[in-house]
Amino acid sequence: MEKIESDLTVGIVDDLIVVRSPASGFFAIYSKPADPPQLVLVRRFPSKDEELLAQAWQAANEKARELGWIV
Repeated sequence: MEKIESDLTVGIVDDLIVVRSPASGFFAIYSKPADPPQLVLVRRFPSKDEELLAQAWQAANEKARELGWIV
């Protein structure tokens, strides 16, 4: 897994992008459907930390762009 801002790590499992924060136990899993040109949140650890949620979304999108999943 690759290190991103703060303590987030981003990895690929099959056709999913997994973003984790080992320190807090947070995780978010994203997939890319066939039609829409954007990631879809599949599942995540419950959190009201909007900054963490935004960082996870951004990290997943950066990885998706790197993989050519989205433009």
